[in-house]
Amino acid sequence: MAEWTRDTPWRQGHLLTDEAVTTLGLALPKQHPSGTIVIVATHDCDLAQPPENESVIEVIVGCRIVSLDGNYTHAKNARILHNQFEGNTPLLAEFTATEKRSIQKKALIGFEPQVDQCLSPTGKATFQRWLAARYRRSAFPDEFERRLVRETKLAKKIASAVKTHGELIVAVLFDVDEGQDCLRKTPDDVYVLDIILLHSVEIDFNQAEAAALASKEAIQAAFKDKLFDQQSGKWQSIELRYCDVLSEEAMTYRQFSLMKPWRLEYISLGADPQQKILVE
Repeated sequence: MAEWTRDTPWRQGHLLTDEAVTTLGLALPKQHPSGTIVIVATHDCDLAQPPENESVIEVIVGCRIVSLDGNYTHAKNARILHNQFEGNTPLLAEFTATEKRSIQKKALIGFEPQVDQCLSPTGKATFQRWLAARYRRSAFPDEFERRLVRETKLAKKIASAVKTHGELIVAVLFDVDEGQDCLRKTPDDVYVLDIILLHSVEIDFNQAEAAALASKEAIQAAFKDKLFDQQSGKWQSIELRYCDVLSEEAMTYRQFSLMKPWRLEYISLGADPQQKILVE
């Protein structure tokens, strides 16, 4: 009888075959418009462990899609990921964090990973960042998020500016009040916001830089139109101090450590009274 060994062919990011999906009862309902895609989330080191030490494998049930939504690429959203698989027939897929399942390792004995499509090294790194983002999301002051999301709707303006160029812009990074945990109570007591739009270098550097610059202009215009009082020359609620564009190769580690990713699902702490914010 076959056994699970350290020589298992399974790796994180591998796709299950249609046969394995059906046999293990992971297929989406027949009325679902797209076919089922199931990806292995468990890390390689844990996959290599014998079943008596690590008995289950975590997978995520997703579906095929016809196009990528820019707000869901590059792990910009912690709940939904759009990613591309390479192969003779490239595959676009959507995964939702809440669709994680656990299956017994022994149930996969006898099945091989899908060989027609696979993640590129960049695609796998994106998948890993997305898995980690579920448990390591940036927390911003609740009052700041209330102003940005519900009061001014500027969060939607940011998402709209980035969405069109989703594959070219890899991250939207925020620095609020230079990292200080401040609770501001009146519109005149403004949060100071710095934004960096991090663009890709892989596809086409010039195209990506141009896309980020276009997004920058749209974001700056939206903030100024909504929150800058021309008569008084003062900001209300949130002051956009700057919005800069950098390539993912030009950003220093120090810059990255001082900024926090703005996830495009707009999650707040939602606590009353507001709790202390942990530094990432």
